[in-house]
Amino acid sequence: MKRWFIVVASLVGVIGGGAWMMTYAFTKDMESDGTKEAEVQQKAKTYLEKHLLEAKVTGSIYNNMGNYSFEYAARAVDEKTNTEFFVYQQKESGKFVDTYHAALWEDRLEQRIPSPTLEKLKDQLSVTVLYDNDKIQRLGKVRFDSNAYLRAEIAPTLLVDVPRKRHEQDRAQIKEWAKSLREQGILQHMTVKIDYVSKKGELLEDGNSLFVTL
Repeated sequence: MKRWFIVVASLVGVIGGGAWMMTYAFTKDMESDGTKEAEVQQKAKTYLEKHLLEAKVTGSIYNNMGNYSFEYAARAVDEKTNTEFFVYQQKESGKFVDTYHAALWEDRLEQRIPSPTLEKLKDQLSVTVLYDNDKIQRLGKVRFDSNAYLRAEIAPTLLVDVPRKRHEQDRAQIKEWAKSLREQGILQHMTVKIDYVSKKGELLEDGNSLFVTL
């Protein structure tokens, strides 16, 4: 009995110690490095002085959850347009880049784009605009052109959640809605992604989205 107790106690100790080590490692991964945050902010200030004179650094972000393409980035705001964006160092090239134009165009379009109309829906649908910042960076100085957001090679994705199952008419109605955005001069090229969700936010239609591209 005593021998059995010692074996069990040892196992519990090993398991408990392992769990503690995992918890400690996870906690350390979640903690940001103050030195790295200060460094990225300082480099971002130098970058903004060359590229976006009316913008200023407001803080930093540590990407501990892997939601972005960077580990550390400076938060910034353009005082003229009140656009909030990131400045960070690309892993591949080592160059500092910003998300200013992606954020600016997303904000402005979300304010201009009307909600699509679909059958058997009482409430208005919200539209989220997403731009690929890497494609915008490849434009170079062209991205500063006021109409650059209309270019085909950087066409945004419009995300719409529909709180019901798919209807046969959805594709045709979304296509007409997208065409109306073109006719109104709001956007010339786009991909519309429709996700069908329940009231609880769970994906319906086995997670299969409806895509319309113009």
